[in-house]
Amino acid sequence: MQGDPALLQRHAAQARRAHKGKIQILRGAYIPEPEDLLKSAPEATPEGPGEDRYHIENFLDCIRTRKRPNADAEIGHRSTTVCHLINICREVGRKLRWDPKAEKFLGDDEANKLLSRPRRKGYELPAV
Repeated sequence: MQGDPALLQRHAAQARRAHKGKIQILRGAYIPEPEDLLKSAPEATPEGPGEDRYHIENFLDCIRTRKRPNADAEIGHRSTTVCHLINICREVGRKLRWDPKAEKFLGDDEANKLLSRPRRKGYELPAV
């Protein structure tokens, strides 16, 4: 994306079309635009030593109770997948159809090639 003025301009246009507000998250604090986006937001977590204690307490509680943790691995995977999908859509410059079970784009080999990259020798993944 760097250095390609047409691509940068297209991304800026997409951002303007999708923009109805934004929430900037800064280590537990929120900066909303417009402010009414935070009507039901949780309290901000103070930054610094001990800021991770809620995650640790929740993790240990889930070991005892077998409940799903707040920072569940599958939820984290699905959340970051959305970010990767957006970047791939931007890269190819078009809408794509995603199959969440197969974790592949439907009928788009070019986009599917962007789902992974070659691994360095010694860090290859086994074929599935």
